[in-house]
Amino acid sequence: MLALSDSQLRSVWATATGLPIDKRGVFLGRLVAQLELRGSHFTTADLDEAVRLALKGLTQKSAA
Repeated sequence: MLALSDSQLRSVWATATGLPIDKRGVFLGRLVAQLELRGSHFTTADLDEAVRLALKGLTQKSAA
């Protein structure tokens, strides 16, 4: 079971809502998998890294 603080949950929520609807489930599934690999006690830095990895390939970078 994963437990997130309020601020961590807000961060995940904000990231997920920034994705197209059809990619949100993939993102959340990947995020859970990343966090489960880290165990039940993870830091905010661990969460940030897990979010970054979960987003890989789901977002497009705009051309500057």
